[in-house]
Amino acid sequence: MHISARTTVAAAALALATAGIAAAPAFADASAAQEVPGAVSGTLNTDEEARVHQEVGDAPKVEMYYHGEKIDSRSDDLGGAQVCAEVSQDGTMECFDDQEEANSVLAERAPTPESREGAAVQAASKAASKAAPKAAPKAARAAALRSSWLDCPKSWVCLWQDADFKGRRLQWPTYDTAKTRHLDQYSPSFRDKASSAYVNRPQRGVELYDFRSGMPDPHLFLGAGYTRYPNFTKISYAYGGNWNDKADAIKF
Repeated sequence: MHISARTTVAAAALALATAGIAAAPAFADASAAQEVPGAVSGTLNTDEEARVHQEVGDAPKVEMYYHGEKIDSRSDDLGGAQVCAEVSQDGTMECFDDQEEANSVLAERAPTPESREGAAVQAASKAASKAAPKAAPKAARAAALRSSWLDCPKSWVCLWQDADFKGRRLQWPTYDTAKTRHLDQYSPSFRDKASSAYVNRPQRGVELYDFRSGMPDPHLFLGAGYTRYPNFTKISYAYGGNWNDKADAIKF
């Protein structure tokens, strides 16, 4: 494993991933992780690293609110909330009991027209499914397992705490230009907790960063095109192992 190498072909790799072409992750450790189409793993060069650190270096703490109250920064479970979504360009997060509650709010309060529409469409779909005849218990359970990633509305980017799109989730809308958030700026922190992701939009992929001392920072590009990444343990990490519970920041 050549851990001293830099991703000098990053631009080409990003172009391939954005186009939906499976690019082989850099620094792959075949014994530890599999190759995942659309995911490009490597390290930042000096200029890229400086830019990312500058973007998140002075980021203020983002308080997270649940039922109108600030979540305790020491909480390990988002105060009991299941979904937290960015509702303002300043990074403000609001948290909800479930996706149904989130959609009802985000359809009105999400910060961009596309993200409001995505939440509204999902809310309408949920209402229609409630009105439909109920499926048999076995079929309902199977449908629930298949649809976990569908909880992420169109035009949003979602990170789950557990593999297979399970556990607590943070989600971000699509803005005209990309934004970078340090996952530790949230209170409580979501740093080193991400295990699966869904980039639910046709263009512009997502980057995750892991900040290291004394060595180049690893980064992971997740291609767009409504692409799902169900298990970060299947994505190789620059210095061995995998990307599970490694993300410190996200550019979306």
